[in-house]
Amino acid sequence: MRASTCRTPPPTSPRSTWDFLAFSAHKMCGPTGIGVLWGRCELLDAMPAFLGGGGMILDVRTDGFTPADLPAKFEAGTPPIAEAVGLGAAIDYLGDIGMDRVRAHEARLTAYALRVLRERFGDDLTIHGPLEPELRGGVMSFAYRDIHPHDMSQILNSRHVCIRPGHHCAKPLMRSLGVGATARASWYIYNDTNDIDALSDAIESSGEFFAA
Repeated sequence: MRASTCRTPPPTSPRSTWDFLAFSAHKMCGPTGIGVLWGRCELLDAMPAFLGGGGMILDVRTDGFTPADLPAKFEAGTPPIAEAVGLGAAIDYLGDIGMDRVRAHEARLTAYALRVLRERFGDDLTIHGPLEPELRGGVMSFAYRDIHPHDMSQILNSRHVCIRPGHHCAKPLMRSLGVGATARASWYIYNDTNDIDALSDAIESSGEFFAA
């Protein structure tokens, strides 16, 4: 999993305009507890090592130490070996599918969800973010009537529909939206339109429950 050399991407690469790129494995069918950080060599060289341990040392003296060259400089101690193997398998898996096909599938489900939910619930359902499928990923934060997201998640859970309520590690955004929390549904390569229909039915059930 380690890059053998520190290379700057070619000028034609989209990454040529980026300073850092980070992502987590569990968002891409991989294991938890591991992710990837890519950074420009000059920036990584200028950053101090934030962890000490075996593997990141070039030399040790009584008055200090010299870190190893990149990328070992930031790889202190025993790495999460099993998780790295799992991450590699996830990358291969998605690569075999093709990320263009993954994106197209997400876009189709997003377009379907936007159409079905807006037609069924109208102004009772607030969908946060753009309403154009091509401007969204496979995630949708929403509010239904005045039902608290945590209450809604309980009802949806009883219908075997899993959503996530809360501020989603984005409290500044919640303040900007003027809400304390949102309900968040997501779909990926393992979902289809039947799951969107199940979500829609479960949302209606939550409205019936709290109207009773």
